[in-house]
Amino acid sequence: MLADLLRRFEPFAALEWGTLCSVARHARLLRLAARRTLAPTGRMQKGSCYLLKGSVRRRMPDGRIESICDQDGAARRALLLVGDGAAVETIVPVTLVWVDLDPVAFLLGAATETAYAVEQVDAGAEAHWMHRFLGPGLCECLEPNVLQAVFRAFTPLAFEAGETVVEQGEPAESFYVLASGAAEVRRGGRILVALSPGDSFGADALVCGVPRNASIRMVTGGTVMQLAGETFAELVERRLVRWVEHSSVGMHIVDLSARQRSPDTLRKLVAELDLGTAYLFDGGAERDRALAAYLATQRGVRAFARK
Repeated sequence: MLADLLRRFEPFAALEWGTLCSVARHARLLRLAARRTLAPTGRMQKGSCYLLKGSVRRRMPDGRIESICDQDGAARRALLLVGDGAAVETIVPVTLVWVDLDPVAFLLGAATETAYAVEQVDAGAEAHWMHRFLGPGLCECLEPNVLQAVFRAFTPLAFEAGETVVEQGEPAESFYVLASGAAEVRRGGRILVALSPGDSFGADALVCGVPRNASIRMVTGGTVMQLAGETFAELVERRLVRWVEHSSVGMHIVDLSARQRSPDTLRKLVAELDLGTAYLFDGGAERDRALAAYLATQRGVRAFARK
């Protein structure tokens, strides 16, 4: 049933069942052979594609290539969005879920009773960063009025290509979301990750209370949305980092004292967690438990940190 399949993807995982079934009526499966290219033209221009089975390469206008398989965290997000200029090439035969965005925009707006929910899908290309930013963790943990407060508190900052948004080693004072353009994460002069609209950065240092462990440099000109650290802590962090004293029945305990606990290793750990299992992070330093819970919840995993 398409409604069950849609639960795998952002932002549909957070919808109520009735709304999800309504969205599913505007979705269909696409099966493509290997070495096919997909771009948002014609009818595709009105919809988003999600990877259900197989693997693809996503080519950005600036030449960057991202390989995605159906088990990757990136497969939870849309492969194609109107305006980002990306094209998708199938590596093996794939199965995709295509969703018509016009009725989905209305249904998302009705489900959350917020005006921005419609804008995030149905507005111009610059608004699609909201579509990706509003993943399962945020939709499930932040009430509609809190989400509205978050968006009202964002400050747009314009950057030119080559400018640095965040410098490695500096104090952490803000949380950021890339709204347009392309950026990259650098550490010691080495490129670690490419960022596209909807990707956020800056949470690691804020949650842990440590200096920035990497720099963010703009590859192209673009806009970055800035959220003050105090506002991030009040509206986002305290809702995504959920502290408990005891584990509950069926909760899987992850002992961080027996693991390497850098932000990079915690991200790798979180990427391997089962979306259908509840986790309690125990051991290690408090800041490590907090960051692990934040990263897992942001991904859509039901996660907690032991006090």
